[in-house]
Amino acid sequence: MEKKGVLLVFTLMLTIFLVFSAVSVNAEGNIETKNVLLKFSLNKGESITKSIVISSPTGGDARLSVEGIENGVFLSEESVVFDKGEERTIGVFFNSSSVSEGVYVGNIKISLEGDEKRIPVIFEVESKDVFFDGNLEIPSKYSDISPGSQITVQLNVFDLLSGGGTSDGLGSSSVDVEYSVRDLYGDVLVSEKENFVVDKKAIVSKSISFPKDVVEGQYVFSAVINYKSSIGTSTDLFTVSKKSSGSLLDFEGSISNLSLILIFIGFMFIVLILFFMYIIRDRDKLVLELKEYNTQELQRSKSLMREQERIVGKKEGIRKNAKKKKELQKEIKNKLEKIKKKNEERLKEFKKLREKGDVDAMKRKLGEWKKRGYHTEVMEYKLKGLTEGEMKNLLQKWKKKYGAGK
Repeated sequence: MEKKGVLLVFTLMLTIFLVFSAVSVNAEGNIETKNVLLKFSLNKGESITKSIVISSPTGGDARLSVEGIENGVFLSEESVVFDKGEERTIGVFFNSSSVSEGVYVGNIKISLEGDEKRIPVIFEVESKDVFFDGNLEIPSKYSDISPGSQITVQLNVFDLLSGGGTSDGLGSSSVDVEYSVRDLYGDVLVSEKENFVVDKKAIVSKSISFPKDVVEGQYVFSAVINYKSSIGTSTDLFTVSKKSSGSLLDFEGSISNLSLILIFIGFMFIVLILFFMYIIRDRDKLVLELKEYNTQELQRSKSLMREQERIVGKKEGIRKNAKKKKELQKEIKNKLEKIKKKNEERLKEFKKLREKGDVDAMKRKLGEWKKRGYHTEVMEYKLKGLTEGEMKNLLQKWKKKYGAGK
């Protein structure tokens, strides 16, 4: 039985491994990238070149494009031919001269033979001279919200000319702040404006509600701070999802390879735990069954001894002889001790098989002991004062009471 169980578990593990391997290969796809986000902030007139790393396990002709940002972000290559397993570095050029101050959100789309990857892009362009800048923070409880719920952010606005509060700076000044929420395709979902006074530093909270039909995915919350010719920006990412946590999903909303690995490991751990629990329970159950059988056998032996004692005790020469009665009691005690010792040896042998985990051998051994039964050995425990004929008559009555062969 145990060998069949081990074979079953092994077959199950092999099947799951093969299925997992197939799913994992499909999950990897034709395109892979080490970049999860490109986010840069430049002052008007500045430019910078960054890079993304792309590889293809299968090889082929890949197409690259920037979506959601019409100007300001350019790729060094829009078509790349990969050899199998080849890794390539693509330049991404950010130029603030060709766009106005503000926040631009989009993505770099990479497609190859039906497979598609997207890298989110956030490009912040501030004025050449910034008097008021900000730091937008999304509390962890709002980093992943459900459709139809509300998000609350905290914006810290500070006067850069105050030197961190060591000087007066611009003093009490009125600033205009424009809040926006964009998806990773550059579309604006929400846009609101407000005005407040900043004296060296100000901390404000902003809440925005979303409709129940909002599309699940990643979004960018931005704040643009205007003061005369000064424009400062700050952004942060959050997720809209029906799940309590979006950690199992990548940008496209599919299950990530890491998630598949964790699910597989967790499932295999549960299978192994259940299997070992079954083996341990089965072994312990057999030990309890043997103990119960030994106890039952000892009780029957005591009953048989008492019947023998009753017959022998009535015989002439024993009934009135205290010495012979004492010898009779000692003989009974010795025979019961012999039965107990035999039961202890059985249990000791059984426990050795349990330590080896050989459940089949335990079941086989218990079956042999039960099949042999107490009746085949009972003549060994006949008292000296009893004749064989008396013993056979007593056994016939005893067998009727307890059942033959048990």
